[in-house]
Amino acid sequence: KKDMPTDSQITVAKADFLDDLTKFMEGKAVEPVIAGFEEQRRKFKLIEQQFVQRKARLMMKQPEIQKALDIVKMLLEKEEQAEMIMDYELAEGVYSKAKLADVKTVNLWLGAGIMVEYSLKDAKELLESNLGICKTNIASVDGDIETIRDNITTLDVSLSRVWNFDVERRRLEREKGEKGEAQ
Repeated sequence: KKDMPTDSQITVAKADFLDDLTKFMEGKAVEPVIAGFEEQRRKFKLIEQQFVQRKARLMMKQPEIQKALDIVKMLLEKEEQAEMIMDYELAEGVYSKAKLADVKTVNLWLGAGIMVEYSLKDAKELLESNLGICKTNIASVDGDIETIRDNITTLDVSLSRVWNFDVERRRLEREKGEKGEAQ
């Protein structure tokens, strides 16, 4: 058995909340700061999209693994029967009947065009392991998506605060200019 890496092992930079905006903006022009935040936001959105796609692939795999596991369990339960008749899918929506006798092994697709023959017991163990890994990876991806979305929200808040800081700074400069002209 080979453990698959989970997405939580992938490190993503964290978007920090700006506690003291005045101190942060000291000596900085607004446009480059905003451009930096927008670039960071685009990167986080791209990462989020990758995680969402990975979750979709995992969500498609899970029922396939479960279906294969259910079939192997059923074959194990009926292993002692001399003969059994089953429906199987020839193509999407097209089924046929098959007579099975003395089933001791199954062939499982491992991916990349590879099919391997397993004993029923080994197939059950492998499928249970794969199902567990799939569920773990889905939970991990959910956590990663949540973290990325929190970072995007933090960046959005920081971006809004910088915009508001600039609007307030310009208003104060304009008021100073008007008071200076009035005197």
